[in-house]
Amino acid sequence: MIKLAKIFQDGMTFQRNKPCKVWGTSSEEKTVTIYMNEKEVAERKLPQGDFAFFLPPQEAAQNVTVRIGNDVVFRNVDFGEVWFAGGQSNMEFPMKYDSQFEEMKSSRPDEHLRYYEVAKYSFEGEEEEGLKSNQDWNCWRCLTPETIGSFSAVAAYFAMELRKHYNIPVAIVSCNWGGTSASAWISREMLEADEELAVYLREYEENLAHLDMETYCRINYAKRKGMGSPFAQMINDFMMKNTVTMEQVMQHVGKLAAGAGMEMQGGTAENSGMSQESFMVTGPHDENRPCGLYESMLSKAAGFTIRGVIWYQGESDDTHPEIYEKLFTRLVEQLRKDWAEELPVIYAQLAPFERWMQCRGDKFPELRKQQFNAWEHIDNVHMISTSDCGNRFDIHPKNKQPIGIRMALSARQHVYEEAVQGDAPVAVEMKVQDKQICIRFDNAVSLHLEGQELQELEIYTGEEKCEITGWSVNGDIVTVFIKEAIMSNEITAVFAQTPYYQVSLFNENGLPAFPFILQKRI
Repeated sequence: MIKLAKIFQDGMTFQRNKPCKVWGTSSEEKTVTIYMNEKEVAERKLPQGDFAFFLPPQEAAQNVTVRIGNDVVFRNVDFGEVWFAGGQSNMEFPMKYDSQFEEMKSSRPDEHLRYYEVAKYSFEGEEEEGLKSNQDWNCWRCLTPETIGSFSAVAAYFAMELRKHYNIPVAIVSCNWGGTSASAWISREMLEADEELAVYLREYEENLAHLDMETYCRINYAKRKGMGSPFAQMINDFMMKNTVTMEQVMQHVGKLAAGAGMEMQGGTAENSGMSQESFMVTGPHDENRPCGLYESMLSKAAGFTIRGVIWYQGESDDTHPEIYEKLFTRLVEQLRKDWAEELPVIYAQLAPFERWMQCRGDKFPELRKQQFNAWEHIDNVHMISTSDCGNRFDIHPKNKQPIGIRMALSARQHVYEEAVQGDAPVAVEMKVQDKQICIRFDNAVSLHLEGQELQELEIYTGEEKCEITGWSVNGDIVTVFIKEAIMSNEITAVFAQTPYYQVSLFNENGLPAFPFILQKRI
């Protein structure tokens, strides 16, 4: 008897034009013949116990029947483009909360845009507890008005864009969890190998040393049980669909409670006799512990043959923003090690944001700098600009369409090698002459301002801020005019270096310029 991993099912999609990995267990040693639409395509010898083999590469195709020996038959299988979509809440963000949801829901069903969501369990054994029950996990679904609401909005827009341009099957393997550090998605081995990154493990283990495990498990169980309740889901829906304050959330909670005939007597922690701090402790059952989601989620899908990775994450790494480039580099190494391939990785720079609930964007300028450095230093990674996609008072902007489309545009340029411009404008050089500062940009075809002002740019001579009197855009050059002639021997141009900002500088494809700091000594 052959038993395959959960991801291999009817209605699935395999990556086209690559040998596709298949793995599982066999009750005995045997040789199996593999058929596509009853045509023999390969023969594989399986050992007793765990096995893995590769299907021979196939061209794009739809509704294929795949048979492996006499034990396994998959029907309605596509071969097309498969992408892994990972990260935290802005990748997890379901289409049902997106500002374009009603329009998307009325779109024509697409049998060949498919989606597989890795089950969100934070530790081995959580599934057996029975607290979580989600029929959408660990199964392949097609895009329909009934299913699209639970798809990652970013991933869905990305996949729809590829479908539109290539007219072949496209699929997403979704593996994400809100509020998580990149350290949660990396193996212990990877973190331990770097002294700086091992801080995530040290902090966690120091916390564990002072943890009353019995109390922790009781509180954590209650927390997870509460988060899965219909009442908690209604609160989450309100918070995610709308840009709200904590006061508005509490008012909404009161209305829901009154409607349900419940009496509000303080917060959950207070009523249960547990402190707020006890709810915030990170232990062995929490999703954000180092390596946790690598073990319980990512490793379940690792190795499933894909074209590449799209990634949106970083907001929860503001505790150690100065080492995010190194952390992200390790994440890319982890993905490439587990897939045994130099996969392309397309990721989003953090969007403009100031504050929301207990979240603050104070460290976001440093995180964006670290993300930009990673783009410069890691081969075959590609970063998209989100400089016009933020919300000052909401860490979850509601319009994810530009993010998905830009990721697809980047893939079209860098992965599928189309002659399109998928990169946003990047400031690369500054020249100074008297009262003029000329800043040259790459990726700047049809560079232009949207609106009348060049926003978010400041010029400093030494530590003194210059008064800007005007600007012009000509070709790939932005010329800034200042009131006084340059007297200092050090000039600094600072663009979009605040937690929240609004840019007005775009290129031909409507891609907004990346934040930057340029310095020049004269």
